[in-house]
Amino acid sequence: MNDVYLEEANADAQALLDLYNTTDYNQHTIPAFFEQIMVPAPDFMGVDYMQPPPDLTAWMPEVDWLGQVDIFGNDFTPVIDQMLEAQVSHDVALPSETQPPNVTDTSHEKIDSNSAKRRHAVFKQSPWFWVPERNQHAFSEHENITLDERNVDLASSPHMPYSSNVVIPDRLSTGARDRIFQLVSKTARSQITIPSFPSADCVDKLIKVGIAKRTETDAWIHPYTFESETARPEYLTALVAAGCVCFGIPSVSRTGLALQEIVRVALNNLSENDNSVIRDLEYLQASMLWLDIGAFCGYRRKMEIAESSLQPLVTALRRAGRLDYVRYPAVAPSAEDGEEELHAKWKQWVEQESYKRLAYHLFEHDIHMTMVKHRPPLITYAELTLALPASKALWLASSAEIWRTRYLEMDISSNPPSLRAILKDEAAILCLHLDIDVQIARSSYLHGIAAQIWEHAQQSVLLHESSDPSSQLWARSRQQKLYQRLQREDFLLSRSPAVTCVLHQFLQMFLHVNLDLITRFAGKCGESAANSAYTHLSPWSQTKEARIAICHAGQVVRAARHIPPYQIRGPDSFMLYHAIMVLWTYSMMVRDRAKKTGTTTPMLAQPSSPPSKIVYLDDAASYNQSDIDSFILMNSGTPCLHIISTHQSVVSESGAPKRPEICNLKYPSQVMKVGVRLLDATHPDVDRETGPPLMRALCGLMEELGGLR
Repeated sequence: MNDVYLEEANADAQALLDLYNTTDYNQHTIPAFFEQIMVPAPDFMGVDYMQPPPDLTAWMPEVDWLGQVDIFGNDFTPVIDQMLEAQVSHDVALPSETQPPNVTDTSHEKIDSNSAKRRHAVFKQSPWFWVPERNQHAFSEHENITLDERNVDLASSPHMPYSSNVVIPDRLSTGARDRIFQLVSKTARSQITIPSFPSADCVDKLIKVGIAKRTETDAWIHPYTFESETARPEYLTALVAAGCVCFGIPSVSRTGLALQEIVRVALNNLSENDNSVIRDLEYLQASMLWLDIGAFCGYRRKMEIAESSLQPLVTALRRAGRLDYVRYPAVAPSAEDGEEELHAKWKQWVEQESYKRLAYHLFEHDIHMTMVKHRPPLITYAELTLALPASKALWLASSAEIWRTRYLEMDISSNPPSLRAILKDEAAILCLHLDIDVQIARSSYLHGIAAQIWEHAQQSVLLHESSDPSSQLWARSRQQKLYQRLQREDFLLSRSPAVTCVLHQFLQMFLHVNLDLITRFAGKCGESAANSAYTHLSPWSQTKEARIAICHAGQVVRAARHIPPYQIRGPDSFMLYHAIMVLWTYSMMVRDRAKKTGTTTPMLAQPSSPPSKIVYLDDAASYNQSDIDSFILMNSGTPCLHIISTHQSVVSESGAPKRPEICNLKYPSQVMKVGVRLLDATHPDVDRETGPPLMRALCGLMEELGGLR
């Protein structure tokens, strides 16, 4: 009887789908796609068919981002001395695995009849993408902004701007500060009123924050040869902007974004007046700084401009030969070098290493944009034949003498490997010399694999069921090979930074799901595209591929919880968002299939059947690997996630252990709750409205999608 019911239900569902896809059928007699999928019992007569679905751009500001505020306002200048000296520790608390789960039952959620109206109202005021308006320009949102230091009040940042203990010896002079002020006033012209400007000490500290922040990851700006007295003002201003956006104080961050805009315009003017600067290291570094700031700042206009402006920097480095090994002749100190000769060699070596680190940083930035923005890469891994950067011990030597001592003590390789070399030979990544920066090597290797995964995804799009068997076999073999290359213990949380682990798990997820279909199903490209995506994702959700994808999506969530506070605000936030969207889509397919088959109907419930075992997708693999394997291979168990904040206490106010809240993937709204709770917790003690705009946009979108019934 049950089998007959299932067959009839499937036949009815297929008939409805065929009817929807029939070209000569009057589509206005069928409810909107989102109402069919997301509302159990739609009102066929009350549907707004042109209603667009939620999209990230709906929560991203466009122009009116600065408002009528003082760019160096009353809380701009923080007590930076205290912040540079303070050491803040953050403990990540996770609930005990022995505590009984508190599974939230949302089976009786009420349908919100006003959700369609709210979504429609949001989209009437927000375009799908940024649409440039007439007379809109770089400073159109900065009019009537004053830079008056008399209103500057030193205030502490809610968090440490950086965790590096690097001490930068340079000190900004009043003359260098004046050159920055002249650049700002000249670039902004009469469009911004500047009655005063921060003192040299304040600007100096912001510059040092901007440099020190870079040393936390790939350290592509050398702190010990930095000389503000001879540096380009555009470069100095870019460093000030980079320092501003690290503080977590809204007015200071807004100042950084305004200075980023000034740097962008100033660099463009500089290259127009003097073409030779596009080969200058400081010009290229300043360009990379403003691109880093703008690419994930959360403001649509700035993000699109940053994305479209990456090509000139790539071209400049490529045409200068800085992606090729031939531009990097060997520079080695000797024990016989005099002081002058040694210092000259050190400076030459630092300049070469700066170009190397900039090139690899640019490559990783490009791959981030490729994976999270779904666009082709601008740099290929095959063209990066320049050697991997030298070890941090050499790079962060604070003087020429220390550099020589460390250099002579090391066994320096005569032919250091490049990214192309370690991708070509799998064993090369396992036996790196001590004179290579291992962190950059592993990160570059992972991004090189990411580029190959992107290529595989694009080639797979051209395959279909009627493709020749050899092509299908090749695609499957290539997928397995790439997946195998990602099975490395080097990228476990115990051995790599959490940000690297997020990318590592994201790539394994990416290999088993079409993210373009996921975003289309969520409504980014409209209702018709969402309907088409649904026809592909519904059968996908029942495959082993889907179960592998959501398992790695759960591990993205787990790795993101280990990122230190205030540090999720770049591509990692987009990776987390995409992981949540994969889990949410899977959940939507499961719920839709349950409605069609009637498995949620009380009459069909089987009380005698034992409860399915809970499989936590965001637990460490060592805890439940056998359960995960059973779920992937045999679809046994109930996939779930923990709903916790990054720094949530596991003890209640009464002192009793808390029962962790559990997200069952049967309930899509709970999946979105996992993502929102995690992103909100990345900035503890910071109100969402005053937090990073990108976090605000992502949380807003997930809450809106999670609210659909």
